[in-house]
Parts: sequence; structure tokens; C-alpha cells
Amino acid sequence: RGSQRSSHKAPAAGMVPLRWEVASCDGGSGNRRGVVDIKAAVAEAVAMAFFVVIGCGTTCGYGRGDGETRSCVALAFGSGTVAVALAFKQLPCQCANGAVTFSLFLGGALPWYQCVANLVMQMVGSLVGAVVLAAVFPCELDMTGNLGSNVIDPQFGAGRALLAEMIGTCLLSMVVWEVAGSPTSCLGPNARPSIGFAVVIVHLLMLPIDGCSVNPTRSFGPAIVAHVRGCSNYATGGLQDLWVMWVGPMTGGAVAVLMRMYLVPKAFAGTAAGSDGMLVQQSLP
Repeated sequence: RGSQRSSHKAPAAGMVPLRWEVASCDGGSGNRRGVVDIKAAVAEAVAMAFFVVIGCGTTCGYGRGDGETRSCVALAFGSGTVAVALAFKQLPCQCANGAVTFSLFLGGALPWYQCVANLVMQMVGSLVGAVVLAAVFPCELDMTGNLGSNVIDPQFGAGRALLAEMIGTCLLSMVVWEVAGSPTSCLGPNARPSIGFAVVIVHLLMLPIDGCSVNPTRSFGPAIVAHVRGCSNYATGGLQDLWVMWVGPMTGGAVAVLMRMYLVPKAFAGTAAGSDGMLVQQSLP
């Protein structure tokens, strides 16, 4: 029994084998245990690139200065969430959101090595998506001046923006947990539109505050590329405020795990995880 218990330990850093594709997400065959699924991680990068192009591209094209344009941007991010999720629905554990990925890890639905791989590839995809936006929208046609980067409105300040990011991401993560990460969920394919609606809601609330991130890896690429591009009409603040778009959402994802742990009845709080801690559920947007 001792040797069997030791075989189930998580692999040490630097000893995690890589594999292009792992047969299943439930760990039932034992193929996934201790293995980084490179194909799933690459899919995170591609999905994130599309998501940045859809959401931030809409922001570049319409701006976000009034209620009408903000509604367009919120709808683009929400529907983009659903579209990206449907495009990659055959891949397990795909979410294209760094804060949700972190929340799944803290909740035991994602092992640390796959979490790290997914986060890194999401940042790569965010950079790629931002480069595509820079090619599509020349400086003079970018209505935001910074490729849709998240910039805190000075009237709100960093403290209020940080709190808003925590609240918005906590809500989004809770929705993901309940509709796509719970063994009691019966929504099936309808889980994706449900998460898309949550994205729309938090954007409608937070766009006037800081452009609404709730996704640190999504905010990463546009802030970096817009700064490097150095347009004459560059709107500063995206790179300086980037720390809020990381600390707030990551904290919100962690709070969601705590809320699920202490507020959701234990009979319904179990994650649909396999023996290796991988989420046994459909792809997450």
C-alpha cells in the first residue's frame, strides 16, 4: 500500500513528462497522471489569441467611451467566450482565462504542472493576438490608443478597480465552477452560454472602471504590445495598471474557491476530477 500511495504523488518540479496529446481527461486509464498535455496547452494559446482579437479588436474598432460602445464591447467579450469555447469544445479543460485556470488549480481540478503550462501558453496567445490587432488596426484607427488595454479611470483609482476585479472574477469563477466544474450540473452544452452571460454582466459593470479584465492573461498581451508599438496617440496606463489586472482576478479566483468550500453544501461541492486532479468535464470557455 505504501508503494501504491507514493506512485500517486504529484511529480517534482523539473520531472514532469511532456506529451502532445493525452488520451482522456478523467485519469481513469492513468495516462494523464503526472503528464503535461502540450496539445491542450497549445490550444489555450490559440484560443486566447482568438479571444484577444475578438474582444480587444471590437474595443479598438468601436471604443468604449459611452454606454452604446460599452454594450458592444461587453457583448463581444461574452459572445467571444462562447465562440472560442465551441471552437475548442473537443479539448479537455480549456478555459482561456488565467484567473479561472488558477481557480481550478486551487480547487483541485487542475494539477499544478498543467496549470503552469496553460498560463504560460495563454500569455503567449495573448501576445500573438495583440500583434495581430496591431497589424489590423494602425495607430490612427485604434479607437483606444492602446489595443484595448485595461486602464484604470482616475476617478475610481487603483483600490476600487482592484476590488471590482476581485468581485467580477469571483462571480465568473463561481459560475464556471457550478455550471461546468460541478458533477451535479445538468446544463451540458448550455454551460458555455451561461458563462458567456456572466462575462457580459461583469463587463457591463466594470468597463467604466478599468475596461474590465477578469482575465490577467488576456490583459497581458495588449498592454505589452501597445507599449512596444509606441504610437504617437498611445494612451498610457495599460502597462502601469497591469498589476491590478493580475492581483485582482487571481485573488477573485481564490475567493471563489473559498466560497465554494464553505458556502456550497458538501454534497454538491465536489469537483468532477479524476484520479490525477484533472477536471472531468466539457471544455471551459
